[in-house]
Amino acid sequence: MSTACATEHEEPSPPPSPTVSAAPATPTGTGAVPAALVGAWESAQPGSNTTLAYRFTADGRYAYAGVLTYPLSAASNEFYLLKRSTAGAVEVDGRTLTLHPSSATTTRKDPAHPGDDYTDRPDPLTPQRFAWSLADEVFTLTDEKGLRFVFRRVDS
Repeated sequence: MSTACATEHEEPSPPPSPTVSAAPATPTGTGAVPAALVGAWESAQPGSNTTLAYRFTADGRYAYAGVLTYPLSAASNEFYLLKRSTAGAVEVDGRTLTLHPSSATTTRKDPAHPGDDYTDRPDPLTPQRFAWSLADEVFTLTDEKGLRFVFRRVDS
């Protein structure tokens, strides 16, 4: 996970989300969600400006939220915000976890450029595939480009 900064003419990279594809929004496999994955997971690290969170349910559903925030200046109480949310079905087949979103939106709030803001703008409903592992309450997702995301269980 990288931290992003923006200049006056540059928007930071949004939190990760599904990529564009015409694939169906429902799972095609038969893999059940392992009981150990059911619950809430968060990637927040002290001092990070990005938080990624997943919730998996026993009936094969998931919800995701990715939030990027940072202050516009050290003296300002205003923050840049980029939030991406998805929800849908999760499919687990061995060590492959596939997310099939049925809803996906992005919100952007930039007090320095309010004319470019938007709220809950629809995003493409594109499946995303990860290799996954779980050890000692640490859940790891690795995307197809090799980007690794580490999560810890959140009490719910």
